Amino acid sequence: MSTHSALRTEPQRHPIGRGWLWIRSGFDIFNKGMGLSVAMLLLWLGVGLLIEQLPTGGFISQLLYMVWMAGWMVVAKGGDEQGRLTFSDLFAGFRHRLTPLMMGGLFALGLFTLIAMLCFGLLSWWGLSDLFSQDPEQLSLTVEQARGVLLCVLLGMLLLVPVLMAVTFAPALIYFHDVGIWQAAKLSFIGCQRNMWPFLWWGLLGCVMLLLGTLLMLIGLLVVLPALNYSIYMAYKDIFLIEQEGEEGIALTGFEA
Repeated sequence: MSTHSALRTEPQRHPIGRGWLWIRSGFDIFNKGMGLSVAMLLLWLGVGLLIEQLPTGGFISQLLYMVWMAGWMVVAKGGDEQGRLTFSDLFAGFRHRLTPLMMGGLFALGLFTLIAMLCFGLLSWWGLSDLFSQDPEQLSLTVEQARGVLLCVLLGMLLLVPVLMAVTFAPALIYFHDVGIWQAAKLSFIGCQRNMWPFLWWGLLGCVMLLLGTLLMLIGLLVVLPALNYSIYMAYKDIFLIEQEGEEGIALTGFEA
């Protein structure tokens, strides 16, 4: 596989319509190896389900999250640059930069845990922690209790957004550019922050596609999930990479920057 392009000095900012181009380019990559993409997704999900059966399955799954995502980025890179997908590329993260990628997963797990601890701490402080030990069928909430639970949920979602922004591009940055965990998280956050509107559009379109995929007896998810993974690579390429020396913009497959 060809050498990867250099990083921009600063992540590129794009207009809102770019979110649709990322998704469309993700589907273009999917079309270059539909059967292979579905096979990789089934393997990924199958291994994940097996790991979840272990006593520490949840911890292991989170530890390997960035390792798997780096593999999806390498698969997408092959489809974008060479016009073909390679099954073995899905395991690229296990062969290169494994330790930093696993530490990145641990870093993300730590942030998720802190958010959960803060939310449960607030519930305990407000005397609402006992609600979770009650029978759901007999659970009754007062207006004040419902308001407190809703406030904690909203706070958790609000805190979750910057964490997701920090981990979105971190696997690609760690794998392709040997960037440290903290620097990768920082660059990923800045890249997302500078492209809030296209990512909002990307997220809305992705949610609609996931909903439609679910309604199609889950079969549609076999298409949507790989395509969305590939679209993350296209967004990473568009925001962070310099394709040629002196080039100001980055062209997506079939589009102009």
